[in-house]
Amino acid sequence: MGFFSSTTTITSEKGDLIAIIPYDENYFTSLIHMYDRYEPLGCVQGLPPRDRGRRHQWAQDVIGTGANLLALHGDTVIGHASLFSMPANWAEYFIFIHQNFQRQRIGTAITQYVIDGARHESLSAVWVTIERNNFVAVSMFRSAGFTRIASSGSGLEMVLTLKHDHYACGPGQRIG
Repeated sequence: MGFFSSTTTITSEKGDLIAIIPYDENYFTSLIHMYDRYEPLGCVQGLPPRDRGRRHQWAQDVIGTGANLLALHGDTVIGHASLFSMPANWAEYFIFIHQNFQRQRIGTAITQYVIDGARHESLSAVWVTIERNNFVAVSMFRSAGFTRIASSGSGLEMVLTLKHDHYACGPGQRIG
């Protein structure tokens, strides 16, 4: 799965221009730097890993196995999102936004970009696991259409079932 190919630019709630781009290896060092400064480490099911070496290996593994997006403020990575193939045409999704850029609708914009890409690729669902006490993330995913499917311990599983209307008409058009 590697279907992110276009770039988009958004304006954050604070007025910063943020570029959302497909992963580019030229930004790997900046991505690692973002995770090294991320707080709190290990907050989402042990991710990003607290140990620096394990954190760097985890980032390399994620880049190698998922379809990845970066959020850039200038040339600095401030966010990272990834989709991983799952059985039954589902994808697992995760997103991390550096704490200095959270609550600015950047995660919302990236999530919508991911949903649009998943629909374009005809995926049937996008699944996410988040910490149940991360009320901002829970609210953002609910607003994007995700629904709760399970919970255990501190984790909450949510899914977005994607509908594909292959017979949609444009404005003013009718079927038949």
